[in-house]
Amino acid sequence: MDSQRRLWWIAAAVIISVIVATVYVTQIFLAPILWGAFIAYILYPVHSHFVRITGHKHLSSLLTMLLVCVIFIAIIIGVANVAVTEASKLSESQYVIYDAVDNFVNGLAEEYIPAASEYTEEIGTLAKQILTKLFLLVADIVTRLAATIPLLIAQFGVAILLVYYLLIDGESVIENILDLLPEKKLTALFFGELKPIYHTLFHVYFNTCILSGVIASAGFFLLGVPYPILWGVAMAIFALLPLVGTNTLIIPMTIYYLLVHDYTMAVALFAFGMIFLNLIPDYVIRPQLAKSGAAIHPAITLLAFIAPIFMLGMVGIVIGPALYGFLLAAYRTNLRLREEGVASVQVDTESLESTVG
Repeated sequence: MDSQRRLWWIAAAVIISVIVATVYVTQIFLAPILWGAFIAYILYPVHSHFVRITGHKHLSSLLTMLLVCVIFIAIIIGVANVAVTEASKLSESQYVIYDAVDNFVNGLAEEYIPAASEYTEEIGTLAKQILTKLFLLVADIVTRLAATIPLLIAQFGVAILLVYYLLIDGESVIENILDLLPEKKLTALFFGELKPIYHTLFHVYFNTCILSGVIASAGFFLLGVPYPILWGVAMAIFALLPLVGTNTLIIPMTIYYLLVHDYTMAVALFAFGMIFLNLIPDYVIRPQLAKSGAAIHPAITLLAFIAPIFMLGMVGIVIGPALYGFLLAAYRTNLRLREEGVASVQVDTESLESTVG
């Protein structure tokens, strides 16, 4: 082995070691980094639209993030408003509930357990002990959550900064990385397959879910369902999970209105859910959005979004489709290469036969 080759191997070993060490020291921020890259990819079309309007990448990135922040703040305010309203209603009716439960328990005890009064003091002591342990448990959970707040703030800041700078320089970074790769033709063929696959798995899928949430909010508002925006957000979240879907909320809501004897609302809500939250997203919205994407079997989409969640948690929503899409792109690139190889062999055979003839 000559000195130049030995130096090359040493340099490769050093680079790999540095990469491993870098991943190790930043592992606590790997999830925010992945989420930041994913959000930047999802928001890139919005950023591109702002760039066409303003002509400035930095301003467009800032406007994109401000738009997202406004939407999230509006959702949080809506959820907080609902929570405060319902909590006030619950506090007003808690004494009625306590009296009803107390009367029920006392009546049951007097009727079926004549000697229950002898154990009242012991039951009260046991209840106090249970409540004390519950309070200690809640205090411990709150303390642990408070201890993680600085880390959560740091992770959130890293994700925000990463989204901001990826929106500005992400495209040029990818181009520079591609320039370093060998086999330009093979690389171009692979990324030509990967781009529409990721477009279908990420943009089409998430945009369909967001539009489903918007349609749900508008429909619930017209039907008179309380808190339509909050229910629309919930519909968008449930639509993200292929194994769950919007029916997880539509069916219980329909059953609720049946139980309260509001049959007109139950029928209208069920019909709205089946038509506007199932059929139209699957057969109208998604095909229109997927025109520039790649055809992907529903089973692959299901596995890509569901299986990784059980192994990796919510970050599996990012990692799963990325891995499945990468493998699918590699498989289709291999098929393309084989087809081109067969075609070139056929052309060579035909030219040889014509020459011999």
